[in-house]
Amino acid sequence: MWKILLMLLLVVTTKRGAFHQTTCKEWISCLKNTQHAPFCPHCSGNRTNTIYLLYDVNPPEGFNLRRDVYIRLAVFMRQFQQKSGFNNVRLILPPWRRLYHWKSVHIEQDHLPWKKFFDVESLRRFAPVLDYPEFLDDIKDFGLEESPLVPVHKVLQLRHFKDMFENGIFRDKWEFSDDCEGTSHSLEGSFLKQPPLWIKDTKIQCVSFQGSANLLTQVIQRVYRSLDDRPLPKVIAILNAEVVLHEHWADREFWKARRSMRFAGNLVEIAAKFRHTHFDSNDQRDNVQRPPMWEYENPSHKGLAIGGPYLCAHLRRGDFLYGREATTPTLKSSALQIKYHLINYNLSTVFLATDATAFEIKNLKSYIPRHRVVRFTAEDLQQKASIKDGGIAIIDQLICAHAHFFVGTYESTFTYRIYEEREILGFPKSRTFNTLCKKSTMESCSQNSVWPIVY
Repeated sequence: MWKILLMLLLVVTTKRGAFHQTTCKEWISCLKNTQHAPFCPHCSGNRTNTIYLLYDVNPPEGFNLRRDVYIRLAVFMRQFQQKSGFNNVRLILPPWRRLYHWKSVHIEQDHLPWKKFFDVESLRRFAPVLDYPEFLDDIKDFGLEESPLVPVHKVLQLRHFKDMFENGIFRDKWEFSDDCEGTSHSLEGSFLKQPPLWIKDTKIQCVSFQGSANLLTQVIQRVYRSLDDRPLPKVIAILNAEVVLHEHWADREFWKARRSMRFAGNLVEIAAKFRHTHFDSNDQRDNVQRPPMWEYENPSHKGLAIGGPYLCAHLRRGDFLYGREATTPTLKSSALQIKYHLINYNLSTVFLATDATAFEIKNLKSYIPRHRVVRFTAEDLQQKASIKDGGIAIIDQLICAHAHFFVGTYESTFTYRIYEEREILGFPKSRTFNTLCKKSTMESCSQNSVWPIVY
């Protein structure tokens, strides 16, 4: 029943923008007996004891690792809001800072909201999330006495235990500490130090943490009880959220969260247009699973996707050349392996997703002269300024996700995210979980792990 209501609400949202309060009240009324009812940020009603959980990740971490950290916290918040007294919790999506791989210096790439890259409405049909600008609007509705500043009541600094194994055993544990020495993150440069946020308690609370996201329940409950008991919203921030582990990697809840991470509509449209123009590829012809909402994806389509008539190769270069030299192939080795897969699947076109230099790409093409090599580039500076380097990377992933055959880079999170996308779309494992080997002979080859989708 609630799935039908969701479809109706999707139509209302498309036509009218944000949900109207009356619609939200009716929505919650109809779904009140449904476990994990979708979160509606625009609804009125009792918002007493609201907790906003802000988080940040160690600055050097890349885009695709940050996506994985989000899944850990989204699954946690979905469960946490079911606990008595903590129904009004919200996970705040941290604005994107300029990341290491975002090299374009002539466009603004700081303090970007998640809606720039993801469908936030889709995210919150799984967990109670707010984009950062939505959070600022939402909390101002309370009319806080510190207005126009938004107080952050407590900042928690997560760090690993120095001794992660006791008697050779790894177990979940946490403890408060007054000593923050050895932590890899500070408030300097974090969005938490920028207006209109105001850190009310300037003493950071260090937390030695070891275990899954569910262990955060104890930490947040303890901190929440230590704050003043007035029925005003509480804002708690977590630094180094990457320290938190998955509760259960690749289980149903993980895959629900991952499936809800649909990309922003404009990026999907650009990728679809590129596929149509360069490969005569579309979802219907390629037989991929892509219903209007992730809730309607189902296992009956597993292994049935055909994909577009091209091969996609994710070729990681850059820091992998010296950081992972033992498993990163040379350009010639990569080209010969790509050629092998092209011949094996009777394909003539390669879509290349890579951080290689123009000179490296030219060399790679010289090793496969009879095959067409295609890359995505923004149509003009205006489009690039609009979608950003992050948007270009997402478009690369979308195009790779729809290829007939995909081969990626060993231990690359970019490759892992494409694996996941192809699992959702319904591709068989044999044409998805492939890795470029160090040697062109593909002998003694280190392969990425296979994590099939679970419904």
